[in-house]
Amino acid sequence: MQNDILKNIETLNKAAIESAKRLGDINMRTLEKLAQRNIEAAADYLDGSMQQLKLMGESKDIQATVKEQARLGTQLNEKFVEHAKKTAEVLSEVKGELTDWAQDGMKAAGAPYSNGSKKAA
Repeated sequence: MQNDILKNIETLNKAAIESAKRLGDINMRTLEKLAQRNIEAAADYLDGSMQQLKLMGESKDIQATVKEQARLGTQLNEKFVEHAKKTAEVLSEVKGELTDWAQDGMKAAGAPYSNGSKKAA
């Protein structure tokens, strides 16, 4: 009886450690992907700012400058919409991974108890 209890505890501990490692891996991959998204967005923002500064420095006609600024703003907005879509894709992938992780954890948590109840019966 005590051996069965100790084996169940050992099994649960191993499952908990594996689950924590898996969650850590999911979190690390997610962090890397989101950091990459942020770097790309920041690079586009800086690039857009540099284009605006260059335009202002080279400007001779106010109407042409305003028109070009509007074009640059639209271009930058389109890039940020694309960044938002890609970030949503990353988060959607993570949601699926976390759902699988949680379901596997629930199965693993119930396994030792179902085995123990069969032995007791």
